[in-house]
Amino acid sequence: MTIDEFWKLLEGLDPDGAAEELTERLEELSPSEIEEFEAHFCRAFRQAYNRTLWSAAYLIDGGCSDDGFMDFRYGLISRGRRFYEAALKDPDSLAEMLTEEDFIPNEDFGYVASRVYEEKTGEPIPQPDLPPMGKPTGEKWNLQDPKLCAERLPKIWKRYGNA
Repeated sequence: MTIDEFWKLLEGLDPDGAAEELTERLEELSPSEIEEFEAHFCRAFRQAYNRTLWSAAYLIDGGCSDDGFMDFRYGLISRGRRFYEAALKDPDSLAEMLTEEDFIPNEDFGYVASRVYEEKTGEPIPQPDLPPMGKPTGEKWNLQDPKLCAERLPKIWKRYGNA
């Protein structure tokens, strides 16, 4: 499976039913294709392990723990390639891409491939051979400092910072 095929499987998912819709799509694939999907998913998940993106999630959601940021990254991936890549390139752009009703975190979405694979094979999905996660990339700053938040994520701060 190519990276383009991976993202094509994620096109047009309804944010509220993304896990269910992806389940249906992955059920049509072979176990080896699901493994390839999972490898691309894991790489995308790791690529989004960035402090500025985490800070954006923190401000948008009014806080964001380690687990919360995992769910946030699952949700970013569930929104498709354009949304995901725009958020990685410029986390501040999330302020313009989200509606008032949007909620990005999507815990269930992160486990779809492993569930479908296990239902098909009776075995756990093999994990891709990737280096350990390590620490998030990017610079950490004090999210309790309004001046820094407004400086580094001005659109998000304007929309969510004073809530």
